[in-house]
Order: sequence, then structure tokens, then C-alpha cells
Amino acid sequence: MFFSKVFLLVVLAVCSCISTKMDESKNEKIDEAFDLNKQEHDIISDLLHQNIFKPDLLSKSINAASMRTVVRTSSDNVPMAKHANNKSTQLSDDDKTRAVVADVGGAKSATISEKREKCKEKCPANIKDCCRSAIQEKSCHNATDDPVSYFVNPNYPNEDWDSSFCDFRVDIKNRNVCQLRLDLEEFSLRGPHKYLGSCRQDRLIVSTTLPNGIGITELCGNNTGQHLYFPVDPKAGGSSVSLMMMTSQSSRYSWKVRITQIDCLADPQSVAPTGCLQYHTSLSGTIQSFNYAGGMYQSGLDYAICIKRSVNTCRVEFQQVPGSTFGINSLEGSSLEEGIGRAGEVSCDLVTHDYLHIPGGMLDIGEEVLAASGNAEVYTPTAEKFCGRSLSGLAIQEFAEKIKVNDPLGAQDNNTIATPVTTYASGPIVIRFHTDSVTVKERDIGFSIAYQQLGTGCNKNKIR
Repeated sequence: MFFSKVFLLVVLAVCSCISTKMDESKNEKIDEAFDLNKQEHDIISDLLHQNIFKPDLLSKSINAASMRTVVRTSSDNVPMAKHANNKSTQLSDDDKTRAVVADVGGAKSATISEKREKCKEKCPANIKDCCRSAIQEKSCHNATDDPVSYFVNPNYPNEDWDSSFCDFRVDIKNRNVCQLRLDLEEFSLRGPHKYLGSCRQDRLIVSTTLPNGIGITELCGNNTGQHLYFPVDPKAGGSSVSLMMMTSQSSRYSWKVRITQIDCLADPQSVAPTGCLQYHTSLSGTIQSFNYAGGMYQSGLDYAICIKRSVNTCRVEFQQVPGSTFGINSLEGSSLEEGIGRAGEVSCDLVTHDYLHIPGGMLDIGEEVLAASGNAEVYTPTAEKFCGRSLSGLAIQEFAEKIKVNDPLGAQDNNTIATPVTTYASGPIVIRFHTDSVTVKERDIGFSIAYQQLGTGCNKNKIR
């Protein structure tokens, strides 16, 4: 039988490997004794060479099925011996072990490679410890002290329905960490009450060891893509931040929150200015109110949105994102026509107290106007509180004119369509969103505005 021949030949070859050379006559005798033709002889000689000089290669490639395949593919005319599936062709225990180790080693290498790639993507450049292992996703009743971690709903990436109190604790052991950044990569909870504006059964509550508030006590609705900064003080010892998700069976929910501990010494560029709930570091970008996708902002908000000032810029231009809706409650309430903006304390903070605060906001007259005036001083009024049904620089002009004629509460012209608002204010760029205790869903929509820092049109000394 062919495979019996292989087995016996292996024994003879191993014993004879002590000799420096087998002469051709002995080879011929072996062939005659086992009735081997030339093709079988070549195949077996090759396998013997692998077994004696390259055992690892053989252990990975040889098995009963592959042996049959080799013989068949060598020549269709070679007759197969009876009982070719004889167990004597199976791998030895040592060969099996080597094969398993090789497989495990390959899988381990692949896993390490995947972790490294994941760390390159997920970990901040200054954090090395998190790259010792892949970033883990943890859910309810867990804690972590990892520099970067993920907090997810129990069945993530699937939605959940059950009511629960899902808590997650972040322990801060690095005494140089001064802030946590929460990136809401996915965040879908039931939205605020359509009349009260407060979160109902579903909400996120973040608690820190510091007593100072950040302008928001709870968060609900659809806030995917938003981020928040929370101050911490690990130098006090035993510092931790608690995240609590309260959910009900009133609607389906899901979340994936990325939590980054910011080392304020190693990575000062990532530190948000004190008091900023949100911090945008790009030259341009988009800012949205919370639950803008859900069509309604919460009541009782008062938080700061900060923008990192770029060098060689002198002004910031804000404008409503084209095609977006805008709604911040104003003096006229629901009677204000769609697309009409308002500005100033009378319109935005006399009866209602909902407004977007942009320090030094004005209608940018442009360098063309200055040139036409012979670079003379041009009167450009400012307003810092904006509301209504659009973000409008023209509303500032309208508000100023009515103040002049002592008729700030007179009939509205309703001509202040959406136009950019520009500020030349010095120092940190900080805008603020404030809401009172009453909301109406159809009116209190929120905002989606684009900002851009500019280094042109800096001749502000001609504007008063």
C-alpha cells in the first residue's frame, strides 16, 4: 500500500540520515522493494527532505487530504493504492502542536496589529498607555481608569427598550488630568417635554467632584455628534466622574459615548478654556444647539460655546447654515413670521429670556462701504442677543433705528431676513446660549450656525 510505503520509508530515511550519503544502488533497491515508480519516488523524496530539514513547513502543509491531492495532481495515470486513507499518514502530536502554535501565533499577531491600528485612530497622540490594549466598550455598572474609554448601552450596537439606571464611573488617577471630554458618537434618547422643555424619563446626568456648574444638569434627545467638557480636580485625591443614564420603556434608545481624560500638561492645546461646555478648535465649523435634530431645545440652559482664536485673524463671521431652520423664542412669540430675525435685549430678553449671545455682534458693512465713504467713520450699531426665526445682522439695524425713535415695541416691519453677524470682539471667542423655563416645540427649535475666522476686513478703527 502506498501510504504504508511512505511510513516505512520515513523510518528508513531517518535511520539512514546519519550517513552522509545514500548511494544510487540502495535507492534503486528501496524503489524495487516498495514497488515505487519515478513519480512516487520524487514525491516521497521531497516530503522526506521537508520532514528532515524543514519540519515546520511540512507540519503546516501535510495532512491526509493534501497527500491525496499531491499524488492525484502529480499524474492522473498513477494508480492509487488501496486503503489510501490509512491513519499512518496523519500528523504526529508534535506536528499538530506546531501547527496549532503557528495558527495561534498568526492570530495573535493579527490581533496586535489590529489593536495598534485602532489605537492610532482612537488614542490622542500624547496617550501611550491606552495603546497597550484595544479600547474597551463597557456598559452599565462598570468603572474605568483608562485614558480613553467607551460607555455604551447594554445591547449596543442594537437599541434597548427596558427601563434602567445605567451608571458608569470614570476614575482619574493621573494628577495632570484636569478635564474630561465626552464625544457623543451616538446619542438617541427621548426628547424634552414639548411644553415644559425638561427631560422626561430618559436623560444623561454627569456628576463631578467640583461644585461649579457648567450650564447644563441633564441632557436628552438626539445629540449624535455633540461634545461636552467637564472639569475635574484629581489633585484632591480620589477624583472621579459619574455618568448616569436614566431610561424608561417610553421609547427606544442607544448611545455610544467616548470619554477622553485630558492631560493638561502633556496636551495643553486640547484643554478647553475654563467654563466652556463646548470647545471648537478649527478655523471654521458648525455649531448646533442640543437636540437640534429632534426639533426642540431644552429649558433652563445657560452654557458657553468657545472657539479657539486662530492667529492672524481679527473677526469671526456667524451665519445660519443654508437651508436650516432657526427658532429662538422672541418678544412676538408665535406671531413672528418664519425667516424673520430679531436682535437686542428688548426683543430677546424683555418678555422671554431665550437668546444666543454673540459679544459685539454687528452687520458687517464690508470694506466696499468704507471705500465708498472715503474711509470716514461709519456708524455700525451692535447687538449681543439674537432670537426670532433667523440669525440676522439686519435685525441689529432695525433694533437700533427703533431705539432712536423711542419705539422699540412698535409694529414690526418683518424685513430682517437671515444675514451674517460679525464680531470684532477681542480676547477669547465665547458665545452663550440661554433659555428660560418655558418652551414651545413649534417655536423653540434651536439653531445650526456656521462660523468662520477671518483675517481680512480688519480696518475696524473706521467703525464706531
